[in-house]
Amino acid sequence: MTVLDDIIAGVREDLAVRMAAVPIEELKAQAHHMRPARDVYPVLKGDGVSVIAEVKRSSPSRGALAEIPSPASLAMDYEAGGAHCISVLTEQRRFGGSLADLDAVRAAVDIPVLRKDFIVTSYQLWEAKVHGADMV
Repeated sequence: MTVLDDIIAGVREDLAVRMAAVPIEELKAQAHHMRPARDVYPVLKGDGVSVIAEVKRSSPSRGALAEIPSPASLAMDYEAGGAHCISVLTEQRRFGGSLADLDAVRAAVDIPVLRKDFIVTSYQLWEAKVHGADMV
């Protein structure tokens, strides 16, 4: 089994738990009450370099990268520093992320937010919408 295979297997296991707790129809109903996604295209197409800052605690290849006690505070610093968008890792096992991190970042900043994960089903797209992601 490759590292990627192992990651995907873990994603599928974690996803099964979430799907059992919150059926997709419930997610879809919640999504209809969410604000529309921010249009990211103009933000990234503007003049100059567009910066997508990232909230990432660890990686399979590098191990622990950073302690991030407050993703919201980090996101606010990124926004104040001129980031155009914030990428939030939500994969738990290898990257140390969570949907709670996505919630915290979304609540803290006004710029677009990206959910970064290994997307294997449409369920995760609905999750992204419900948790405030503007793109995946």
